[in-house]
Amino acid sequence: MGLRTEPLEQEDQDAIILDARAGDLDSLKDIFSTLISPKLLVSCKESGSNSTALHMAAANGHVETVQYILETVSRENSAEELKAFINEVNETGNTALHWASLNGKLDVVRLLCDEYEADPFIRNKFGHDAIFEAENSGKEDVETYFLKKYDVEPEDDEDTQCEGQAGVQITKGTEIEQATKEATDALREETEKLNINKD
Repeated sequence: MGLRTEPLEQEDQDAIILDARAGDLDSLKDIFSTLISPKLLVSCKESGSNSTALHMAAANGHVETVQYILETVSRENSAEELKAFINEVNETGNTALHWASLNGKLDVVRLLCDEYEADPFIRNKFGHDAIFEAENSGKEDVETYFLKKYDVEPEDDEDTQCEGQAGVQITKGTEIEQATKEATDALREETEKLNINKD
């Protein structure tokens, strides 16, 4: 009997997502070598959040699981499909790189960026890119990595202004700062719920 190739039911997708979240590499390898076609890995998403197996493994710092997922997707799909998978956003617009950055998972960040060219400049629904998430969460090693690799500097008025609008001074207590804090807190809560490795 061959590997299953028809679209997976949500229960099966959730089981794969849970294995990725837990970093259960042996289970994933078993599933995609004996039960399910590896080509279906890109279609697995958590119900509700639309997070992929890559999101879950990256958020929890499971480097070997991230590597396996990316190698499997690379082997079974086109280069364009691989790139789309790496930069896929979930319900709140976060990529796997956003989550790895927010949680300070430097080894995963390096793997995603150095070997698979993940895009650190994709903005989530709160307008934050992965670099901002690292900086705002105090993950200095990840922030330093981004600043060196991409030779970026903090955003200035030209980057953040819309055409024809005057610059906005952001100071403590402004609505902008509060909105940023609320958005970051919401993202942190979301990833903490998903993070099963409480150190």
